[in-house]
Amino acid sequence: MNCKLNKTYLKMAHTSSRFIRLFILLNFVIFSLISTLSTTGGLYAQNKETELEEMFAIFSEEEIVVSALKRPKTVSKSPAIMSVITARQIRHMGAKTLSDVLKTVPGFDIQMDNNGEQEFIARGVFDGSSQKVKVLIDGHSVNQPGSGGASFNFYDLVVMNAKRIEIIRGPGSALYGQNAFLAVINVITKDTDDIDGFQLTTGGGSFDTQNYNILFGKEYRDLKISGFLDYFDTQGFSKKIEQDIIFTDAASLTPGRSQNRKEKTDLSLKLSYKNLEINGKYLKKRREGYIGFDDALSDDTEWNDTYIFSEFIYNLRLSEKLNITPKVYYDQYNSDASLESRPEGFSSGTYPDGIKAITRIKYRTFGFENQLDYNVFDGNELTLGLQYEYVHQGDIHYGTNFHPLTNDPLPSFADFSNDLPFTRRATRHIYAVYLQDEWNITEDIDLTVGVRHDRFTRFQGTTNPRFGLIWRFMEDAHLKLLYATAFRAPNFDEMFFVNNPASVGNPNLDPEKINTFEVGLGYNFTEHVRGNVNYFFNRIRDRIQKDSQTPSQNQNLGGARIKGIEAELKADWGNDNYAYANYTFQNAEETSNRERLAFVPVHKANFGVNVGFWKYANANLNTFVSGSRTREDGDTRRKLPSYALSNFTLIGKNFIDNLEIKGSVYNLFDKSYDDPAPMDTVSTDYPQQGRSFRIELQFKY
Repeated sequence: MNCKLNKTYLKMAHTSSRFIRLFILLNFVIFSLISTLSTTGGLYAQNKETELEEMFAIFSEEEIVVSALKRPKTVSKSPAIMSVITARQIRHMGAKTLSDVLKTVPGFDIQMDNNGEQEFIARGVFDGSSQKVKVLIDGHSVNQPGSGGASFNFYDLVVMNAKRIEIIRGPGSALYGQNAFLAVINVITKDTDDIDGFQLTTGGGSFDTQNYNILFGKEYRDLKISGFLDYFDTQGFSKKIEQDIIFTDAASLTPGRSQNRKEKTDLSLKLSYKNLEINGKYLKKRREGYIGFDDALSDDTEWNDTYIFSEFIYNLRLSEKLNITPKVYYDQYNSDASLESRPEGFSSGTYPDGIKAITRIKYRTFGFENQLDYNVFDGNELTLGLQYEYVHQGDIHYGTNFHPLTNDPLPSFADFSNDLPFTRRATRHIYAVYLQDEWNITEDIDLTVGVRHDRFTRFQGTTNPRFGLIWRFMEDAHLKLLYATAFRAPNFDEMFFVNNPASVGNPNLDPEKINTFEVGLGYNFTEHVRGNVNYFFNRIRDRIQKDSQTPSQNQNLGGARIKGIEAELKADWGNDNYAYANYTFQNAEETSNRERLAFVPVHKANFGVNVGFWKYANANLNTFVSGSRTREDGDTRRKLPSYALSNFTLIGKNFIDNLEIKGSVYNLFDKSYDDPAPMDTVSTDYPQQGRSFRIELQFKY
């Protein structure tokens, strides 16, 4: 077996040799460039408004974060493998959405599906709708109950109002419960500490894109009000689709152009008065289906989604040692879709109007959480939490021009909401308790031990512990040893789909489970340069997937093993002159047959350079490099080749007080590449956008 394993690794190393040589060469060029330009950049005086901000290192390990422990702690002392992307980095790189940011983070990849939505891939596992990644906005979970994921509605989450984005690579169920399986992403938004007044931004670019944003914040004695309003509209990039799943049918629209129109209104509001905080969000999205939800090119598919949440938080400090934080929240998702599965005239005219359906559904969540933080003694912090959630799926409407069970055409649209709904009404109750103890054993050793128990109404409870040891074994270096388990509860779609021969729910599903071991080593080489390297091993059990014996129904089957290495190198010379490079190796295999998990590269890398070379200008270049991606077992198509994408952003500032102009070029070298399509769908995969442009004006007052 050792010989076979060695041959496998030698084969992978040989296959990726060109990729690694390219990565090393590009890093050498980038770091040479930043070393030269930083000397020049430091000679220019900084604008007084940003001087205090820019004097601090952008990659500081002393950045205060809250996600790892659910209370403030520095990155170096947090028991997690973390990345923190600050507002300055977001601004410099020209990132507009959460997906733009995650592309630069080790261990993450972004891929588009047939509906034009981008999905988050973490540590070697491709998962529809990003169900194994927990996404939070200011600590509030936004994963949708229907799919269990957050990417469908929040892959394009606006990051212009983000103070920082905290990304935990690794399980987080010991604190956050379900879906915190492979990663936790917490978007911390700006408040009155970050903005006093108004910031107005208007932008536009390729594909008839227009964007308007208002960011505001103001204090009136004990009352603080902040928030933002963002409106976005685009025709989206359109690509020629040579063949879709029905290309042999005369009704197929291929070869033809994909549909990718998107319109979004996003409003967030934060209020605080003394110890009371009130947070709210309203999101309205309308989009077309790119190729189509059933992989048949369509010109009559539209998704309409509305999401709102509100939460009330009260910070009650009973003594110097004891703090209690109760929270009450309400979430609602409204989904309204007009779907065209097959175009007009499909199947020799059997369906003259095509195959169409209208679906509407609402998800409502009411929750309560109470967290108690107690300082047991100097250097020891205890956290106890209780949480309850009521989740309801209802208001189900379903109309079609075909019979749901037989697929026979109907002379007109029929309402099957009562007789044959596409999913069941369902309610889920979740009860959870978590306990965590953080102990600073010595000046150089921290120990964190925690555990959480979740109980769901439809399956037995699950208990997930975590252990974290941080050892500052020498000056400027630290070692993190971490172990944790996590779970992903089966989502409503997997459990409750009915009256659809292609996909039938299984209410008897159990949660997926994962055990993760991590080792992280960080070292400051010089005052300006630091690096870290992390090793992780994941073992996944009870994966939810379709069985060959019951192809329409999900079962708990098999597992996977993923082991990998993440390496980062960061250099910061101050005055907004910095560079970074990271590399990820991830070997993900099925447990049963050792087959590679599909669609995920073994090797990926990022590197970037930012140059504040003049008080009037800032330039940023970042590049993402992906190795080749394998197909599913049984798919005879060749692997998707490796590719590299570069983005360039130039900022002009200080010409006029409080006015800034920004220009960005995405996919700078117009690289042609595709994201993978499952077999028996689109034979030519999902083509991605080429070079595009964006310009933006920002005014503060």
